[in-house]
Amino acid sequence: MKNPPVPPVTRALADFVSAIAWDRLPGNVRQEAKLAIADTVAGALAAVREPVAKVALEVVGREAGPARVWGLGMAATARNAAFVNGVLAHAHDIDDTNPSMRGHPSCPVVPAILALAPEAGADGKELIAAYVAGVDVACKLGRAVNMAHYNRGWHTTLTLGTLGAAAASARVLRLDPAQTATALAVGASCASGLVANFGTMTKPVHSGFAAQNGVMAALLARAGVTANPRAIEAGNGFFDLFAGLENVRPELALAGLGERYDLVDPGNIYKQYPTCSLTHCAIDMILDGIAAGSIVPAQVERIECAVGYRCENTLPYHDATTGLEGKFSMEYCLAAALVYGQVGFDEFSDDKVNAPAIRAMHDRIHLYTHPDLRTPESVPHDFTDLVITHTDGRRFHGRESYAKGDPKKRWSPGEFKGKFVRCATPVLGAGKAAGVWDVALRLESLSCAEASALF
Repeated sequence: MKNPPVPPVTRALADFVSAIAWDRLPGNVRQEAKLAIADTVAGALAAVREPVAKVALEVVGREAGPARVWGLGMAATARNAAFVNGVLAHAHDIDDTNPSMRGHPSCPVVPAILALAPEAGADGKELIAAYVAGVDVACKLGRAVNMAHYNRGWHTTLTLGTLGAAAASARVLRLDPAQTATALAVGASCASGLVANFGTMTKPVHSGFAAQNGVMAALLARAGVTANPRAIEAGNGFFDLFAGLENVRPELALAGLGERYDLVDPGNIYKQYPTCSLTHCAIDMILDGIAAGSIVPAQVERIECAVGYRCENTLPYHDATTGLEGKFSMEYCLAAALVYGQVGFDEFSDDKVNAPAIRAMHDRIHLYTHPDLRTPESVPHDFTDLVITHTDGRRFHGRESYAKGDPKKRWSPGEFKGKFVRCATPVLGAGKAAGVWDVALRLESLSCAEASALF
């Protein structure tokens, strides 16, 4: 039996992207865009001294151009700046996620739009509109293809992120609907990204690829390259190859387009810890329990942690030996919270992962998939269940579905700013970091030159 006809998703998304404008966006969407853009740059500034940043710069950073590489006092071509900044934005895994996308929407989109801004003359209002367009395209497509796409082992930050970055780049360059459809089609041919590379430098490189792919797709479309105007929905197109047409709900890519923005519904999830978001509920419970006195790390005898279906493939390192593996190890994150009393950037050094106290705590951990969370259908109902037994018999029991930073546990304005200052201070200094945050929150008032030079 043939699959039913698929609606013209590529062109409908292109029409939406071409028409989006700052003055037609709801106020809460504009505000969220500014927060997300600044939060993305925060994570990037925190990563400028990471080994993967050095590698990225060595490969592509020597070709001069008008686009800034954040925090490093240098400039490069648009495509290379997008790549390096994309790598930086995802290097610590502290950038936002979105449930619709099942990935990180901002780390490809923000580097792409800011890299193209000088060439395009895009001011703050145009950058906000382009950001919203890119995130909404990535998230709407995520609604259509997940969980089949995610379950095949594709890293959505690169697959869907490339399409989001292509959409955002097309908007910055003010491409018309036909050109924008071409940019999406070219982006669809660039999409890739293997979950198998989690826990290595290649995971943040995925974000760099997505940002660079998006920039190149839009530039090629502007220059006149041709592509299939139905590349997303066609047979042997994106939907078909990355999820299987029988598993895709293409109507979800168009539902609420221009009316309901995934940026605020369901909303971005902001990250407090530089590790996979699937570990955050457990970390929250442990750190809160320690602060309240209901968990005493020196007296912990056994830790039982029940997780959801996604953790089986996304957190594969049950015996992490490097800091990068530790970011995708529930066992290490549990042990680090208990041993170090915090889970910050310093806790993901190789030395800290391999410390004897971590090994001793690790041996007390029993991790398993909860009986109610063993199928893809359970994902919307995910939770983390934690039981800690002390040597004197006292038990801590907690269950959390939402980590701090989720829309249901919204950060205060001070917490958003605090994260930015914490991340940016080593590069900018505390006073300048606080000032940059304040300016970023009035992005709509900045000229192209001011916006391009902000970070």
